[in-house]
Amino acid sequence: MIERLKKQNPKKLLIMLVNFIRMTVLNIVHMGNVNASLVQNINPKTEIAVRGGSKLTLKHSVFTRRNVSFRVEGGELTIGTSFFNQGCSITCMDNIQIGDNCLFGPNVVVVDHDHEYGYTDERRGNHYRKDPISIGNNVWIGANVTILRGTQIEDGAVIGAGCVIRGKVEKNTVVINKQDIRIKEIQRINE
Repeated sequence: MIERLKKQNPKKLLIMLVNFIRMTVLNIVHMGNVNASLVQNINPKTEIAVRGGSKLTLKHSVFTRRNVSFRVEGGELTIGTSFFNQGCSITCMDNIQIGDNCLFGPNVVVVDHDHEYGYTDERRGNHYRKDPISIGNNVWIGANVTILRGTQIEDGAVIGAGCVIRGKVEKNTVVINKQDIRIKEIQRINE
């Protein structure tokens, strides 16, 4: 382990140290509500906000680039060992589960709620409709994808750039411009 650390460049070691301290502080300050592995590769410009009564779980080695946002506002967010490119935003008010080995392209937005727009009085912006989101293992999500409440993306799915996803995406399915294509069909086309 020490030999591996000696081979790292100083910038990477500094980021590792900052993440270790950051995860330790998160675990202490939000005692019981944050369960974060101390070994992370989270960019210092990643926002992590956990509001009262919320629960955040970050498994080992979550990797983020600049300007990623993890916001938990009353819900439960669990993130496996996955990669988030710059500009990703995950906002949780109900329940969001993200598996292991997932790749998120730039500017992906994941929200498990939307506004209840039927209110016409002064309370209009304070009511939400919420449904959980589940993203399986080995999922690849392209740039500028929006994942809405009530979505279930099963293992091995690929979501093409620019898609808006709501509902169920079957295992090993590729979604491109609102079309579902099974991976076996793509292999047949390429043969």
